[in-house]
Amino acid sequence: MVDQTVAKYLNELRILTMLRTQGPASRADIARWLGVTPATITRLINSLIDRDLAEESKTAGKTPDGQREPGRPGGRVSLNPSGAFFLGVEIGVGIIRFAVIDLMANVVDSTEITVSRTLSPSEAVAAIADHLNALKKQKLFKSKIMSVGVTVPGIVTSDGFVINLPILGWKSVDLRAELSSAITLPCFVENNANAAAFGAVYTQPSLPSICTIFLKLGTGCGGAAVVNGRPLRGANGTAGEFGHIRLSDQGALCSCGQRGCLESWVNLGALARNYMDTDKLTESQFAALPAEVVHEADAGNAKAIVALESFSHWMGLGIVSLINMFNPSTVILGGVMRPVLEHTIDQIRSAVEAGIISGIPVPDVRLSELGKFECAIGAATIAHHHAFDISRVEMHEHELQL
Repeated sequence: MVDQTVAKYLNELRILTMLRTQGPASRADIARWLGVTPATITRLINSLIDRDLAEESKTAGKTPDGQREPGRPGGRVSLNPSGAFFLGVEIGVGIIRFAVIDLMANVVDSTEITVSRTLSPSEAVAAIADHLNALKKQKLFKSKIMSVGVTVPGIVTSDGFVINLPILGWKSVDLRAELSSAITLPCFVENNANAAAFGAVYTQPSLPSICTIFLKLGTGCGGAAVVNGRPLRGANGTAGEFGHIRLSDQGALCSCGQRGCLESWVNLGALARNYMDTDKLTESQFAALPAEVVHEADAGNAKAIVALESFSHWMGLGIVSLINMFNPSTVILGGVMRPVLEHTIDQIRSAVEAGIISGIPVPDVRLSELGKFECAIGAATIAHHHAFDISRVEMHEHELQL
């Protein structure tokens, strides 16, 4: 039997999750939703208000049909956005991006810094600790940053151990342990595509979340699935390497050592080869490439048109394979290929509709709304989720698992 302390904790999480996903509500509405007495809801709400996690308007409560709530007048309870903050960090190649979200999961601060392209784990941790300390000196964030989420573009286990991050040369790094030794707040480490996928769903609670597929396109092709509001991790936490679905036996050599992977057909290197007949570009050339190809295609450049047609063809094939396997309600596309995705999204949707198994509902194929900070924002939402979301709590045979 769950004791009163645990019951209070779970009910507080339910209230916070309800207010974040459904908006403000009266105390009576919350009591009915939780199935608790007015006295219990009074204690719970007052406790959240005392801790600055919730606030209450002074207007009288109304029932859904517009009538005044029975009993004494009451206000609308809502989250206090500035009651808590969460730092998200994306460790990339030559860059670290930071994003801070508030209790409503809205972005309130974002920035990026340039770092060495051969950044070591200890250097990354030091940069994160320095940024966190700088944030804590700001009046808005002082003592209210609750936890830190960090993403890397590599294979990460569910306990924050980086198995392999070839693009930075990291291998077998206990990144969560290194973070915990330098930062006193709870820290979480996640693959960047998993984080971006989770953030895309978490920040839009109105989206269906039974099953969402996310693809992050850039130097590689990261992937993730969010099922029932949670990342699908697999047995060891490394599921979601969708970029390595084999679509053919030909093609450029993929980063995994195979040929014909989805990644090798739709990443920046593939775009460069189809447009410029080479993938030996500088970092700045790669950064400008998606917009340049789209601009040239609009101007009638045949090579650019072919490059975009190849991209949409292989992208459609890859998404069709994922839909046939996962039956998602939503497929979200993000990453630095945004200009190309915007230009080809209609062709991709048509290819998906024509290619999936007959009878499978066509999912909503859409672009990510989080922009270039999507991984950092996703990391911050993971930190938020661990602190204040009821869906992370499971009960297994009288044991509370967090």
